[in-house]
Amino acid sequence: MAEQVEIDFYLDSDEEAFLELWENKYGQLDGEQIEKLYQAMAQDIEEKYKSGEHKLGKKYVYQDILVGYSDYSAFNNWFLFSSTKK
Repeated sequence: MAEQVEIDFYLDSDEEAFLELWENKYGQLDGEQIEKLYQAMAQDIEEKYKSGEHKLGKKYVYQDILVGYSDYSAFNNWFLFSSTKK
């Protein structure tokens, strides 16, 4: 996993559900703040994945908020999340 890793969600509804949970706990975010949050999450899951602390296909939680079940796209260098197992 060279280069900067990013995150994405399989469905818009998965992303909306995550953001709703996040904003209920931590407050509203604008577009720039969401981008910074996603960059921090990407770095976090990449570190946890590389260290063996997180396994693909398992639930990923960031700062006490469920993000979803994780997957990885080597082509795009993205960690992907879904509210259900894929």
